[in-house]
Amino acid sequence: MAKPVPPNHHGRRLARELKRLRELAGKTQAEAGRRLHMSLQKLSRIENGQQPGYHELCAMLGIYDVPSQDRDTLLRLWELARKRGWWREFGLKNSGYVCAEHEASHLVEFQLGTLPALMQTERYAHDSLQYADDPDTAVRIRLRRQQRLFDDNPLAVDSLIHEPVLHQGIDEEQSALLIDRAQMPNVTLRIVPQSAGLHCGLDGSVVLLSFDDPEEPDIAFTKSALGTTQSEDPDLTSAACRRLDQLATLALSPDDTLETLKKLVIAR
Repeated sequence: MAKPVPPNHHGRRLARELKRLRELAGKTQAEAGRRLHMSLQKLSRIENGQQPGYHELCAMLGIYDVPSQDRDTLLRLWELARKRGWWREFGLKNSGYVCAEHEASHLVEFQLGTLPALMQTERYAHDSLQYADDPDTAVRIRLRRQQRLFDDNPLAVDSLIHEPVLHQGIDEEQSALLIDRAQMPNVTLRIVPQSAGLHCGLDGSVVLLSFDDPEEPDIAFTKSALGTTQSEDPDLTSAACRRLDQLATLALSPDDTLETLKKLVIAR
């Protein structure tokens, strides 16, 4: 039997909403299951992210007495939950970083060793990914991720750049892209200068993703030579937030960062 696909952001939101509506209707899972002719186990799985069928969803909305004017919103959410994300074409999972980044509303990051992925040209991406198992595919994924910056509801990005990476593998095209991205309304670039000395960012890269839905927890990602680790644990995401806040106090302002980037172009 095929392993169930983990729900995306919309699927998780739908599951929470169905549980809320059942409780609002004053029904236990057992009571709702009997009315729906559905096993307790299946209803539990649906409330934990398994997608119901269309007719199952309509039946649930019916016994939960959801007003007709609210049903279209929930049916739209169901459609979004079923939509196959572009990352699936590359064999990536809904539970991975790329899906989370695509569905997030705000990204804060400090990258150690390379430029932030959403700020890279194709050439820089290829050079930085040359030792990946499949460099060409990895580059295609990285460039596809950047489209999120230009959506109707674009991702808000706050990138802290470690100054030494600006002197490694940066050509004229990459410099121009950084300057362009730094002036986008949804992007904030700040350089953490080498003069800051030893600081917490030297322990490794960290990314914190936040979502519009207040019920969706923040997700922290850290990177090392052994791969990427992620956590939704509030203690760990709070620790990641504090680390990023500390680095932000060391960073140049956005305006000073832009001027520094322009001076680097002139120096080249």
